[in-house]
Amino acid sequence: MTFGWELHRTYLFQVLPASLRGEGLDPYNLRAASLSSLLHRLFIYEPGLNLHPTINAPRLFAVCHPLLQMAILAPALLLANPNETSPRQLHLEWAAILLATLAISTSPGSYLFTLLILPACLVLSSLQQEKPYLSFAILLPLYAAAGFLGGTNTGGEGWLALLAVPRLYALILLCVFTYALLIRQQPRENSKINRRVWAVALAVFVAFSIAGNLRHLQGLYADYQWRISAPKDVYMMVDPAIQEDKVLSIAMLGDGYHSAVTHLGTVQFSSASPDDYLAVTAANSESWIEQTGHESTIVSTPQVRSNIRQAESPVASFDGRWLAFLREDSGRARLWVRALDQPDKADRPLTPPGLNVFEMSFLPAGDLIFAASFGGPPGLFTTDQAGNIRSLGINDARYPAISPDGHWLAYSQLQGGNWNLWLRDLNNGQTHRFTHAPCNNIEPAWTSDSETLIYASDCGRALWFTVLCRRSIKVDGTLDTERQSLQKPGFAVGTALAAK
Repeated sequence: MTFGWELHRTYLFQVLPASLRGEGLDPYNLRAASLSSLLHRLFIYEPGLNLHPTINAPRLFAVCHPLLQMAILAPALLLANPNETSPRQLHLEWAAILLATLAISTSPGSYLFTLLILPACLVLSSLQQEKPYLSFAILLPLYAAAGFLGGTNTGGEGWLALLAVPRLYALILLCVFTYALLIRQQPRENSKINRRVWAVALAVFVAFSIAGNLRHLQGLYADYQWRISAPKDVYMMVDPAIQEDKVLSIAMLGDGYHSAVTHLGTVQFSSASPDDYLAVTAANSESWIEQTGHESTIVSTPQVRSNIRQAESPVASFDGRWLAFLREDSGRARLWVRALDQPDKADRPLTPPGLNVFEMSFLPAGDLIFAASFGGPPGLFTTDQAGNIRSLGINDARYPAISPDGHWLAYSQLQGGNWNLWLRDLNNGQTHRFTHAPCNNIEPAWTSDSETLIYASDCGRALWFTVLCRRSIKVDGTLDTERQSLQKPGFAVGTALAAK
């Protein structure tokens, strides 16, 4: 495979399942005018994106989505006649398949509807042998409606969401119209047995799809109780960092990526800028942010230090003595470190060029634990300030975060296509799974007391369109399973799941 197995594995086990559920992009956005976005809006509550569903019943979505998709697609397959090869039959069959595929698409971008030209021409071609004035009067308005109409997010609360997706209905009517033309074609008797076999196969496929959807729902929405509130117009919040009682992060808004500060229930964003902000870290009263332009540059606030050019993903040690960052080298990222308390000392790399580093975190003594890959699945490694690297033996793992007291290592591990958080006791090596959701929980950051994790979660949202959550653990090294949910200003603090 040209691009390597790792890229294909990411697509097959992470991207494709989310896309099939309509969660590759904002699943509640009715502008997509898709069946999946309509059902998400009707039946699934999400505290940031869908506050007022008609009924909060995710199981209805799990059942209705594959059923309705198959109800639209099945006639196109069952009305096909493999024994009939006339141009009229073939044109109608191709048109039916293309129209049904567009109608059940979970991410129908406007550019995709250039494909309507082909099925419309095929249907018109199949009608040329008749004088189909009535058929033309039906086909052309539906074709125009499917091409020009879309969807809208305004006024689509509750059952009113049904009125917000006119393009979906135009596509379904085009499918029905094409199916009616196919029915008029005389099927051969020897094709009936094949249709029964196809019908059984499609029914089995739907049953497996429903079972898979229902299984996916287990624990999917549990982290709602731990969410840190964010404005509705925030598409994504990532890369949390703690500075005293504030949570710093990066937020994706409609005009780009901004730095964000969450404090006492409010979120403040950086002002509009031609450059994006992609990563942030903090220590004591100082923070560092990655700013893009012609190149990535790390800028400190207050700006009393020189900028670090061609540098990405800054991470500061808790005592403010060290700053680690990434720098591209022949397409791979190397780990570099700067001694903040020794401004005359030159920056130096700690990893070789062949090792592609993703994220890192400081131990109290100045050593680092980082996630990296040699071309295969990522794993966790440790290095000292001299660059002596050792593997921790944790594979398919990223996003390491060490607690300020040096007791805990939090990281995300990939299992079953999802990244979930784990905790490792650095004193005895014992590990505990911290989250169990069939979604992604990544980028943990510790509060100064080493008792609470802030992390990014895409549960109930689009793939990787994360928001921030806050959860607690006990100091004695066990997961906090007894604490009742507490409310603090600006945060939802809840109990952690018990270790298996």
